[in-house]
Amino acid sequence: MNFRLLPLFIIPLLLFACGGSETDTQTAPPKKEAANPKMKGKTPKRAYTAEELNAPYSTVSPWRYIVTSPETQYFERIVGKSSLARTVHSGGYALLVPDDATFTQNKDWKGILDEDQQEACDRFVRAHMIERIKGPKMLEGNYTDLNGKPVIIEQNERGELVCGGARLLGRELETDAGLVIPVSGMVAPIDWD
Repeated sequence: MNFRLLPLFIIPLLLFACGGSETDTQTAPPKKEAANPKMKGKTPKRAYTAEELNAPYSTVSPWRYIVTSPETQYFERIVGKSSLARTVHSGGYALLVPDDATFTQNKDWKGILDEDQQEACDRFVRAHMIERIKGPKMLEGNYTDLNGKPVIIEQNERGELVCGGARLLGRELETDAGLVIPVSGMVAPIDWD
């Protein structure tokens, strides 16, 4: 008997025998990930690309919009100095964003960046954050800012939407973490300490 050919027959036979029946090889259903109690009712965060984060007028969050917009460098400095940058980034509020022309025409805002004016800086940023605006449609109405003060968005005699001392520019933008409403002018004057 020629035993040289025996491995050619035995190896496939062993492999076939080890395969077993289909009922033996059924896999368990995939395990569901344990629900995180902190994420209840929230959508999971997704990873953003560098392009999404750094594109001009980013729609990731109001903070990313401020950072990437070429017309908001002064407001970016104020929000960055305040203790509310994280809230602006992920709080889900509508943010009235003054353009740079607002600050170049009004030079007394620079004092808000001083160390002893931290609370005034926070009040100024909170005055530009509005609760309960859900989308860019139908902005007219009565709202509350994060200082707890009433904010009214209404039409002026020329048919423009205004909010306090600011004129809405009509370029509202929904981000993944809140609404951005570009304005010209300050919603409220700076309340100095």
